[in-house]
Amino acid sequence: MKRIFTFFFSLVLLANLTMFAAIPSGYYSAADNKKGSALLSALQGCIDNHTVLSYSSLKNYYDDTDFTSEGYIWDMYSTCEFTLSDNSGNNGVVCGMWNKEHSIPQSWFGEASPMKSDLFHVYPTDARVNNARSNYPFGETSNRSAIAGSSKALGYLGTSNFSGYSGTVFEPVDQYKGDFARTYFYMVARYLDKNFNKSDNGKVVFTYSNSTTGLTTYAVNLFLKWHRQDPVSQKEIDRNNAVYKHQKNRNPFIDYPYLAEYIWGEKKNETMVLNNLMSSSDDDFIPDESDGSRDNVVHTPVLSVNTTKVNFPSVLVDEESSVSIKVTGVYLTSNVTLTISGEDADMFETSCSSLTIAEANNSITQNNVILTYVPTEQGQHSGTLQIASEGAETIIVQLYGACNASCNVTWMVNGEEYTAGNPTTSLAAGSRVNTLPTAPKSPCTESNQFVGWSEEVITTPQDEMPADLFSDASEAPAVSHDVIYNAVFATLEETEIFEEQPAPVTMDLDNTDGWTLSGLIRDTKHWRMVKDSYIESPSINIAAVSSITINMRTYGGATYNTIEFSANGTKIGELKASTNKLNDYTWTPTTTLSGNGTLRFTSKANTAEFGPALSSIHIETTGGGVITEYYYSNYVTSCDPTTDVVEVQQPQQVGNKFLRDGQLVIEYNGVYYNTLGQIVNE
Repeated sequence: MKRIFTFFFSLVLLANLTMFAAIPSGYYSAADNKKGSALLSALQGCIDNHTVLSYSSLKNYYDDTDFTSEGYIWDMYSTCEFTLSDNSGNNGVVCGMWNKEHSIPQSWFGEASPMKSDLFHVYPTDARVNNARSNYPFGETSNRSAIAGSSKALGYLGTSNFSGYSGTVFEPVDQYKGDFARTYFYMVARYLDKNFNKSDNGKVVFTYSNSTTGLTTYAVNLFLKWHRQDPVSQKEIDRNNAVYKHQKNRNPFIDYPYLAEYIWGEKKNETMVLNNLMSSSDDDFIPDESDGSRDNVVHTPVLSVNTTKVNFPSVLVDEESSVSIKVTGVYLTSNVTLTISGEDADMFETSCSSLTIAEANNSITQNNVILTYVPTEQGQHSGTLQIASEGAETIIVQLYGACNASCNVTWMVNGEEYTAGNPTTSLAAGSRVNTLPTAPKSPCTESNQFVGWSEEVITTPQDEMPADLFSDASEAPAVSHDVIYNAVFATLEETEIFEEQPAPVTMDLDNTDGWTLSGLIRDTKHWRMVKDSYIESPSINIAAVSSITINMRTYGGATYNTIEFSANGTKIGELKASTNKLNDYTWTPTTTLSGNGTLRFTSKANTAEFGPALSSIHIETTGGGVITEYYYSNYVTSCDPTTDVVEVQQPQQVGNKFLRDGQLVIEYNGVYYNTLGQIVNE
C-alpha cells in the first residue's frame, strides 16, 4: 500500500487549486472512438500545447506539486525531510540536499526543450540517490542493498533480472513504480515526435523510427506490470491537478488509467470509448485500488497508525503527559475501536474509545487520537493499545511511561553482557545514554564489523539496517523503560558505479533554454549588460565546473569591460574584455568549488545604456568515471542462533541477574529469560 499523504497548501493555494481539480469538459474528446496508434496520436493533440516553463523556475512550483502534509518535499527517492531551501549542500550523502531529477534522463533526448523542463517528469529528489541512479534505465533487480548504505534512501541499483535487458538498472520502491510508469506513458504521448534514445541506455526503453517514438518490448512489459500492480494514488491525482494549474496540460494516464491497456495492453486492438472508462475524478474511483475499467472491485479494509510504540515524557505522580497519534482507515465497513489493556492500563487513557468510518478516513491530514499517561505511583509503566475494525488486521501499539523513575540499560555482545568502557547503565526516564561502551570486536567472521547498537535481536543475517541503530550517544533514542541494546555487526561491501561526466552548459543568441536573462538590451550580435541586468544559468553541479568561457567585448569604453559571476550568491570570479571586438575569454577556478546551484553573471560598472556586451557563455565541466561505493549488508547481533528456547517478545524490564549453568539468566516476576529476551525452558 502506498504511503498516504496529502499535499500541503495554504487556504489561498487550496482555493486556487480547486479550479483545476477536475478534468475540463471535452478535454479528451479528440481521443474518443480511437484505437492503437491513432489513439496515441489523438492524445498528443489533447496535451501538447502546454505552457513551457523554464528549467530554472521549476523550484517555484514544487510547493504546489510535490509537498507532503508535513511541509516537506515529497521525495520518491528517499525518506529525507527536505524543505525548498535544502537544494544546496552536500550531494555526496543521502539527505544532504535535493535536486531536480529527470525521470527520463536528459542525455536520452539531448537536453532539448521542452522535455527538459516538463514538470510531469522532473521531480525533486535526494541528490545522492539521483546521482546513483545516473542515466540508468528503470528496471527490477535482485540487489536489495540500500544506496550509499542509508536506510533513508529509496530504490535499488543492480543488474536487471527482468526479461529483455540484463544491464544495470535502477529499481524504485514498490509504492512509486506505478507513478514512474505513468510518467513514461505521458512522455510517449506528449512527445510522440521526439527522439528519446540518443544514448545507449535510452535505447533500452525507447524506439524511434519514421519520426515517431515508442516503447521497447522490455519497457512495455515492465511499465504495464508496474502500472497494474501500483494503481493511481491520491498523490498522483493531486500532482496532476497541480501541474495542470501551471503547465496547462494533464497526464491522461492518471486521468484515465485504463487508457494504457488500449495502447499497449489487453485492449490494444480495440476502440476506446471514453464513456466506458472511469476517470480518477469519478466518485466511484478509489485511489490505490481502481484500475479505471469500471469493473467491480472487492476492497479489503485496511487500518494503519503512524507509530506502534509510544514513549511518554516522564512525569510526577498524578501529573499527565500526552502524545497524539494518527489512525487511518481505508475501505472500512465498521467503526474503529480503541482498547487499552495490560497491568498498568488504568494509567493510560485515549481521547475516544471509537472512531467513525468518516473520522478514520479523514485522519489522513491530521492526528485524531490523543493518548494520555497519568501515573498514580512511581515506577515504569506499560500498556497495550488495540486498534480494530471488522475485516481489517488489528494493530497493536505499545505504551510506555515513567514516573520519577530511573531506567536500566544493558549492553549485549553476541548474547553476553558487555561493560567495556564503563557505559551508561542507569539513567533518568526520558533521557538518553551519555556514554557508550567501547566499540567491540566482531565475535563472528573477520569480515564483520561493528556498526552500532540496537534493541533488535537479529539471529539471521539481513540486509536491512535496524531502524533504531545508533553508534554515537547523540544519536541514541530517549529511554522511558528498561532496555537491552545489542551490538550490531555487518559486512562491509563495495561496488563500482560509473557516473557520467556532467554535461557542459551553453547559452548563446539562438539558445537560452533554461537560462534567465533579465534587463539586458539585445543587439544584432550580442546582449548589453546595462544597469541592473543579469544572466542566471540553470541549476548545475558547481563542483564540476572546470572553466567558464564568455564571448564578450567592451561597450561604451574601457570602463564597461568586466563581467562577474557568483555561485549561490558568492562571487567566484570575473572576466575582463580588452577590446571592442567580440572574443573568447576563459576563466578557470583557482580554488575548489562545491555544491549545486545556479551561476549568476553581472556587471557593476554600467549605466542604463552601456555595459559589457556578450554573445555566449559556455560552462565546461569535468568529473565522472568509475566510483567505488561502500555499503553494509548482513546485519546480525548473534553469530549462532540459540537453541532450546521459546521465542517471545524481548522483556521491557530487567529483574534479577545470575549465572545458571554458565549462562547469564534474568529473572522477572518468576519467569526466566536468556540475554536475547527469550523464555528459557525449565
